Amino acid sequence: MRFLPILLTASLLAGAIPALAETLPASGPASPAKKKTTAKPVPRAVTKASAAVPAFAQDTLREQQEKLARERQDLERVRGTTLDLVRLLVEEGVISKDKAAAMLPEADRAVLAGVVPKARIAAVDPTPAAAETKPDDADPTASGGRRKRAQSVRVPYVPETVKAEIREQIKQEVLAQAKSERWAEPGSLPEWLDRITWEGDVRLRYQGDYFGKGNTDVLTYNAVTGANLGNTLIDQEQWRLLVRLGMTARVTDTIGVGIRFGTGSLTNPVFPNQVLGNSERPYQLIMDRAFIRWDPSERWSFTGGRIANPWFRPTDLMWDEYINFDGAAGSWKPKLSESLGGFLTAGIMPLQYTAPTSSTPDPRNKWLYGLQGGAEWQPGTRTRLKFAAGLFDFQNIAGEPNRDLFRPNLNDWSVPQFRQKGNTVFDINFGTGNSPMLGLASQFKVATLSSELSLAQLDPYFVNLGLEYAKNIGFDQSDILARTGVTLRQRTTAYQARLTVGADAIRKFKDWQLFLGYRYVESDAVLDAFTDSNLLGGGTNAKGYILGGTFGIDRNAYVRARWFSANQIAGPPLAIDTLQVDFGVRF
Repeated sequence: MRFLPILLTASLLAGAIPALAETLPASGPASPAKKKTTAKPVPRAVTKASAAVPAFAQDTLREQQEKLARERQDLERVRGTTLDLVRLLVEEGVISKDKAAAMLPEADRAVLAGVVPKARIAAVDPTPAAAETKPDDADPTASGGRRKRAQSVRVPYVPETVKAEIREQIKQEVLAQAKSERWAEPGSLPEWLDRITWEGDVRLRYQGDYFGKGNTDVLTYNAVTGANLGNTLIDQEQWRLLVRLGMTARVTDTIGVGIRFGTGSLTNPVFPNQVLGNSERPYQLIMDRAFIRWDPSERWSFTGGRIANPWFRPTDLMWDEYINFDGAAGSWKPKLSESLGGFLTAGIMPLQYTAPTSSTPDPRNKWLYGLQGGAEWQPGTRTRLKFAAGLFDFQNIAGEPNRDLFRPNLNDWSVPQFRQKGNTVFDINFGTGNSPMLGLASQFKVATLSSELSLAQLDPYFVNLGLEYAKNIGFDQSDILARTGVTLRQRTTAYQARLTVGADAIRKFKDWQLFLGYRYVESDAVLDAFTDSNLLGGGTNAKGYILGGTFGIDRNAYVRARWFSANQIAGPPLAIDTLQVDFGVRF
């Protein structure tokens, strides 16, 4: 009876293992009764996961495949041990060969071929009653007229190898359970730390700005355009540093929070760098993200606080790559068919809050209301097309002239807190005798069309083409004339294209990308405060191209070089070429 648990365990394992093994990929060593099989590597572009996300989750897929392979290998090892155990039990005569064969699947019964059971060993019952039993010629009446038989039991011999195997299996099971449940694990961390994820990056940049010889001098340029440039003629070089450190925490299965600190300035939303050697602006860290996120289902998501840009953007035509927003956004992602999924994102963002004062008793706050909808189509495992249309309405964004002589600061709230350059401006204090204050001449209600095509036919290399078009439909010449007294020419169109070839992301040594782009943005097409900050020094009223490449020098470490060459579209001549060389690491 002492071997009954062993026999039951061996029977269960022998019957369950083949069924479980069928659910695992064919990799790892085979059992002793089967030939060794080797799993062929699964191409990234032909797996089901790859079909869903051909370029954006390959590392996770490989990790899952490796984990499954390890689990199957462990399962095959236990299976081999179980078959050896059954074979040894038959050899030692503990169970019959027929019973052992009945315990095993038909495919594994070959392990019993050639096994010759040993003869069972009989042992005399060591109890005193058995030792004192009378011989056959004793008085038959002592047992009620019956002859009493000598009692005996079978004590099978269990080899040391079988005992060692059993001990090792029990040990491994206990250790696995102890590890998963952290039984007195030295240096173990509280469970809540597993729900926190840290991430960050550090980037060192060399930047050289080279100005055209035919540029307008800086005083004239600023006077004509309303810009605030410090230089238009003298080449300059800078070293810049970017540092960001963020934390996200999973509070529940549907609720999470995030906080991120980084270099930068809250008054300049598109410049997160620290200029090295600039003693006038010492090193400082700001909280550039702080949000709560709620994902009630796979289809719905809501985020509020200081949040990342929620809009789909294949280029930086409308939004700079470093922009974050105050406010809230929600998205819905329905599944339209097996190969087509939709998305709809809505957001409301406060842009500028002005508190009432005695001189400005009734300020109007500035807001952004955005709505973008589109779809993502994956007709095959190696093709992905995403496209969207959006409308972004900037409320109370245009300047209002100060015309009340008794309240000369009534509309000071309409002056933007931050601008780059390019948008048409006017002096809201014109004719009042007060110092000039520049407000935007146009209202901004921008309609956009965006698309991105990703091709993986050359897997592991990809081709990505991003296109974006923007039109400021809020531009109204009659409204501008009424507010500013100026008839303004309409320059409200923008477009940008970007082609990228190489790895879908730079993760390890020898990953590479090459890219080429062209950008054309008229003066009042988009809001210059939030658009790209690199081409022609940032802002609008610029046209030019961008080319460069990125190369992985180690895991999560890269070097990148970019060349920007641009000219103004209208107004005083301005040409700037910019070289950026980055060395960055992510963690």
